[in-house]
Amino acid sequence: MAQSIKNLTELRKRVKHFLGSSAFGRQEVIGLFDSIAPYGSIALFGGMLRDLSIVGNKGFNSDIDVVVDSNNVEELGRVLESFSCSRNKFGGCRLSLSKWNVDIWLLETTWAFKLGHVHGGSFSDLCKTTFFDWDAIVYEVNSEKITAIDGYVERINSGVLDINLEINPNPIGNIVKAFRYQQKYDASFSNRLARYIVKYLNDMNAEQLARYENASHDWPILSEKELSDSITALRMHQEYHPLFPFKSEGPQRSLIKPLEGAEGSERKFSRV
Repeated sequence: MAQSIKNLTELRKRVKHFLGSSAFGRQEVIGLFDSIAPYGSIALFGGMLRDLSIVGNKGFNSDIDVVVDSNNVEELGRVLESFSCSRNKFGGCRLSLSKWNVDIWLLETTWAFKLGHVHGGSFSDLCKTTFFDWDAIVYEVNSEKITAIDGYVERINSGVLDINLEINPNPIGNIVKAFRYQQKYDASFSNRLARYIVKYLNDMNAEQLARYENASHDWPILSEKELSDSITALRMHQEYHPLFPFKSEGPQRSLIKPLEGAEGSERKFSRV
């Protein structure tokens, strides 16, 4: 499995490999982009770039988040309807290709822009809108331009997950994602993130978090017992070591369910 990138040039190579390869149904993604391109500029955002940065193409098997900056929304909508899209949690559409799920939304409808929490509205400004710092990265498909939060590469290589924009509409979703990142990437929580999670845990418990994950993720990886143990450890950490990052001492899962065969296999991915 690939190692984490040392610089953004390495990430650009990994993205270009994905977009230039026919393996694993990637050509379907390119075909989708070709259909969208006449109606707006396209950028990849967040999770795909995070995973490619940490585990590379052979380790990436999750969803693809796409943002479109369009001046012809009506025609773009007709194109997307031809792919039988359904409404996604971003207010955009979700497409299920043969091997990839693709979430697409308009740049102008990004939650933090609409409510005025982040000023701007360009692709590069998307980096200010993510809850987690590891997700604060954008790749513009046409220009191959990458924009990321300051120190992005150092942040992911440190293994310490931090908050980028704290205000958000879904605290339970972000807390579940934090524990998933802990399992998937062996991530530690910054003291700020640890404090945030403990604050919201006053209103939720391990059972609620496990139930949310089961309902919201294609491949749940958190058991109620593991969540309960992590919550207990996190609360103890905050009592005795609140100024330091929190690292779970429990066993960590691998990022992906093992694939059957090497790159080029025709089996549909198991998603994490």
